[in-house]
Amino acid sequence: MNYGTWNVQGIRGKMKEITSKLGKLKMDVIGLTETERKGTGSEKVGGYVHLYSGVSKDRSAERGLSILIKTKLKKGITNWEAVNKNIITVNINHLGIKITVLCVYAPSNDKVDL
Repeated sequence: MNYGTWNVQGIRGKMKEITSKLGKLKMDVIGLTETERKGTGSEKVGGYVHLYSGVSKDRSAERGLSILIKTKLKKGITNWEAVNKNIITVNINHLGIKITVLCVYAPSNDKVDL
């Protein structure tokens, strides 16, 4: 399996480009940071299962995380949790091996978290 991370600096209008590049790179699981997507949920996008976590819908878009998992691995997803706007986890059982994927965003020291 191929894993990676990408700081996308906003996901709006970029999913087709992102999934296209990931397909060319043959990425199976990728953590996206600074998605600036609101809410929590899952969807199918361009050959991937998209799990995401962000700020509540009544707040200005900031931070946010996603994990994209190749659709062929979907049946191995045992559970996932959007902990908060900075942490998302997913557990995958692949070929009898239990894998936990964490995507964590840690802002730089010059940013204040309110």
